[in-house]
Amino acid sequence: MTEDWFAVAVEEVAEAGRQACLAIETAVGALREGGQARNAGRSIVDVVDQLISADGRETRLSAAEAFREYERAIASMRAGVVRALVDEGGLSLTDVARRMKISRQAAARLYEPVPEREDQAPD
Repeated sequence: MTEDWFAVAVEEVAEAGRQACLAIETAVGALREGGQARNAGRSIVDVVDQLISADGRETRLSAAEAFREYERAIASMRAGVVRALVDEGGLSLTDVARRMKISRQAAARLYEPVPEREDQAPD
């Protein structure tokens, strides 16, 4: 038996969420260390230099990218839900919009086929 698309989507959202949490925890941990150093009397110049030398920019960018991946996973799942409610559940876009508490226009956008990402395009 093949795995249900919704169960797969939920796991993708959960995994992206876990990765986002880890990346954000790493970034927050580095900032807390900087705050502790500042509270211990270190100059702001020293604190900022410490954060930068500890790959602060990369840590921040990694957290931002992980959060974007989480948002992409949620958006993909929502689009799948809208398509399933219409195609499998027989609901109208108006009914879907009302049920999901979104505008009909948003439901229509979510229903549209998802263009393939360049990194997923066939060779």
